[in-house]
Amino acid sequence: MGGARGHIVSLRALLAADCGSDVGLGHLERMLALADALTPAIEPCILLPTGDASLHRRVDERGHRAIDAPGVTAERVEAAASVPPRFDVIVLDGYGFDVDVQRRLRGIAPLTVVDDLGLPTDCDLAVNPSPGGEMLRPVGASAFFGGAAYALMRDLFLEARERAIHRGRDPRTVLVSTGATDLGGIGARVAVELLDHDPQVEVVRVVGPDMQVAHRDPLPREHLLVAPPDLAGALATATAYVGAAGTTAVQAACVGTPAVVIAAVANQRAQAAALAAAGCALEAGDPLGLAAACLSLLDDPQLLAAMAASGRALVDGHGAGRVAAAIRDLVAARAA
Repeated sequence: MGGARGHIVSLRALLAADCGSDVGLGHLERMLALADALTPAIEPCILLPTGDASLHRRVDERGHRAIDAPGVTAERVEAAASVPPRFDVIVLDGYGFDVDVQRRLRGIAPLTVVDDLGLPTDCDLAVNPSPGGEMLRPVGASAFFGGAAYALMRDLFLEARERAIHRGRDPRTVLVSTGATDLGGIGARVAVELLDHDPQVEVVRVVGPDMQVAHRDPLPREHLLVAPPDLAGALATATAYVGAAGTTAVQAACVGTPAVVIAAVANQRAQAAALAAAGCALEAGDPLGLAAACLSLLDDPQLLAAMAASGRALVDGHGAGRVAAAIRDLVAARAA
């Protein structure tokens, strides 16, 4: 799905995600999915840190407009929002925007805050797009959307879901991703364990743009995806997903890819538990248990099928459209 180029629009949205060096791509991916859904009624402008060529390329390849500013994320958005021409709506996604920052931004334009922790806010609309997020309405939000129905993802994942249903999946192929920064080298270790313990397994391992791949001889049956533009195709063909309980885990649920997950960072714990409770993921207690749980899952076709159905039931893939419609209503109400 493309962006706003080629359309003549008068409404503009500033979409600011916490992103940059040593930060995963989850926040930015959610904003890019929302940008797709806002287009063409509202032109989205994606705010990026100055000088990050890889992020600029990622936004440009998606057909959206990138603007940049220096400083930490909160400083960038305040600087960009204060410079004419004005924005008609501002959307924040990250944990670095305190209530004072939000209050100032809300004075400039209607404000939507995407946050999966339920932190205090001062906004017109708060969105918690995580499974289980419906229980975490934050203080200070005039309106609230929460839960998997509002998961922000591209139409590509719905297309991947249909391909997986009609064409089937590769046998014993595991997609491994523990975030763009692969904290603690978990992904690399899981790949080695899977390949060592099962001679039939194929591993597709995701490597972020800032990651330095470990200096070792390539492993047989391991394929690296370096900063892929999306994981829709890989999720459509993988037998299972193993990795962090972040954005990719929710995308896996939508596509119907059974998952074995771990909370790679503390803020993923609630989502890991919610995915497991919904029946579309197995939660490993520690990194050492990821590979063993995955190998056991690969030997259970009935469980794989049940988990795939549960994931598709949990995440229908239309969340970005729902949030975009609400944002358009906010803009219309402010203009009235």
